[in-house]
Amino acid sequence: MNIFVTGGSGFVGQNIIPQLIQNGHTIYALARSQKSARKVDKLGAIPVLDDLVSLSENTEEALSYCDVVVHSAAYMGFTYDKKNFYDINVKATESLLSLSKKNKVRKFIYISAAPVIAGSPIINAKEIDASFELPKALYPKTKAIAERKVLAENSKSFTTISLRPPAIWGNNNHHYEEIFARAVEGKWKWLGKGDQILSTIHIKNLGNAIMAALTSQKGGEAYFVTDGERRPMKDFFTAVLRSQGIEPGNESISLPFASFIANTVDIVWRTFGLKSKPPVAPIMIRLMGREFSVDDSKARTELGYKNAISIKEGIAELYENTLSK
Repeated sequence: MNIFVTGGSGFVGQNIIPQLIQNGHTIYALARSQKSARKVDKLGAIPVLDDLVSLSENTEEALSYCDVVVHSAAYMGFTYDKKNFYDINVKATESLLSLSKKNKVRKFIYISAAPVIAGSPIINAKEIDASFELPKALYPKTKAIAERKVLAENSKSFTTISLRPPAIWGNNNHHYEEIFARAVEGKWKWLGKGDQILSTIHIKNLGNAIMAALTSQKGGEAYFVTDGERRPMKDFFTAVLRSQGIEPGNESISLPFASFIANTVDIVWRTFGLKSKPPVAPIMIRLMGREFSVDDSKARTELGYKNAISIKEGIAELYENTLSK
């Protein structure tokens, strides 16, 4: 197949592009800059120079050659600046959907996020358990809005699927750099006892989920995809930190106090219209202070999704990668 990938130079894209190529697919990868173009070219993809928020004829031409779109690009963060979240996560997805249909793309795979379901704690949730309520934080809220638009476009000639990964991990994940830095500086603190369950997915497992979605005949459905194991947050992140030669320690902060601080900060930021990243936000408490676990049995049954790697094997890879540097 010819596959158009967004977010190709990011953590997800840099890992799934080689896997897709190894499976015989030709990849066209959206690249906003020459630097990004060089990255995806090095991975073996054909760079498509364009801006996700103002797609041009470059993207249209590439889509005309493609059978499938894998849309993994997103604006992710904890800031209160609505514009970037809505422009990149919602409006750009709408535009890409429109161009994909116009150019006769057959399948659109959207990389969503498990936190698109509202509520806290989330305990071993299945897709059917989700309410229509939107999450409050901008990242999961805009991802949820975009996901609904994607699934609504499903038809006999245009199959749409949404994959909902929870915390994505693996070698060279820049999203964990802040965690590593805080731990090195001795500023890392566990929320409560750290025994709350956290669903995760290794990047190789997410790649397998995308491969399963490529060949599935299912459409108009969302699927949680995980590592398939339930682990306490403290156990998981202790293993990840130690793989980097970092000892996290046992200092903790009570969940009620952390929640009070996060909610106070939230009120201040919203009241004064601050757009900067807050020191702590309610979404951080929601995702890491309370259980956030989901059940991916639907993806395993309907898509035929299977693990590529276990958590134990993934941690071993982290150690090997650290030793090789």
